[in-house]
Amino acid sequence: MSEKLFQKLSEIKGEQTAHLSGLKQVFLKNDDSITHLTQFAYGVFEPGEKCPLHRHPTMEELFFFLKGEGTYLIGDTKYHIEPNSFLRIPPNVNHELENTGDERLEFVYFGVALD
Repeated sequence: MSEKLFQKLSEIKGEQTAHLSGLKQVFLKNDDSITHLTQFAYGVFEPGEKCPLHRHPTMEELFFFLKGEGTYLIGDTKYHIEPNSFLRIPPNVNHELENTGDERLEFVYFGVALD
């Protein structure tokens, strides 16, 4: 376990997401905590960027949107995303995020393992 107790976003290197869309800056990974946290990150999707439909059988995801607009398909329901929106993605449910606005879609998100 690492001793990450304080970080500035400006000091965290950006990287492409596992789904090859958008960029993320990861505050914590699963090895940095003794909890079931898999990741805590800040994410950015540029206008028109889309994360393809996928699911996580062993993880729940939690998103809080800071800037921009988009849509989030969760199961069969499409949600309109705007600043101050919160979404919870249950485990093993198909989901897809898209920036449908004219500016960056910015958000923070957590992944939490079931076990």
